[in-house]
Amino acid sequence: MKTKCLVSLVGILCILVATVSAAPVSVAFVDGTVHVLSSGTWKLLDFDDRFDSSQTVRLGRGAVLELIGQGGSTVAIATQGSFVVDDLLKPRTEPGVVATVAAKLEKLAQGSKADITVAGVRGSAAVEPQELMWAGDGVEAEAAFEEAMTVYKNGMNSEAWALFSEARLLYEDAADPNGAARSAWHASLAGLAAGSGAKALAALRAADPADAGALRGSYALALATLSARYGDTEGAKLILQKALASGWLDDQTMVDDAKSLLSGL
Repeated sequence: MKTKCLVSLVGILCILVATVSAAPVSVAFVDGTVHVLSSGTWKLLDFDDRFDSSQTVRLGRGAVLELIGQGGSTVAIATQGSFVVDDLLKPRTEPGVVATVAAKLEKLAQGSKADITVAGVRGSAAVEPQELMWAGDGVEAEAAFEEAMTVYKNGMNSEAWALFSEARLLYEDAADPNGAARSAWHASLAGLAAGSGAKALAALRAADPADAGALRGSYALALATLSARYGDTEGAKLILQKALASGWLDDQTMVDDAKSLLSGL
């Protein structure tokens, strides 16, 4: 009888431990194709979906996922593959150079409303002037960009991220890759200012740094840094190698940061 009671008690304790170790998480942001394994079936994830942290998520190529836990802590992943959420939530030590460059970007995101430069990473003042004859979609895109900038300068960062993203789509419709890249860059700053590196990375991935004009060096460095931070080290390497080989990094501090990032990946 005592043996049966002991076995039952051990079983109850195991259930309690499993219950305590797992916790509900919710989707704060998702871009691309992401699934969660639920009852043996892969279910497509969407904004605000809730599931248990003991479950596995699967990211498709180019996908970005940001989750928020019970205590308000967030975790993001941006590399293709399958991951147990509990493993993602474990504390990790970020490489020093990634943390350093990311801190510069975050500082820039908070201060770029005044068009400043932070240690070689440029804000919006560095955009090359364009003499364009706006017509049709181009006029609409420029108006959308200006609206987004006004919202951003007023500190409404999440709203600005959405508006800059809309402006990017309008520039794409107007066959203006420079405008699209400029909008993507500002969307990334708004995302960082809102506290979401996942939104920032998704914005940068939506355009090509080669189209960003005078911002291409900063764009590439930001894209590589956030890619590395959220697990896409191979993507980060490719971006840094291209930026260095193409001469996009026209500031020595940026060159040094890029080389340090590359050597640490």
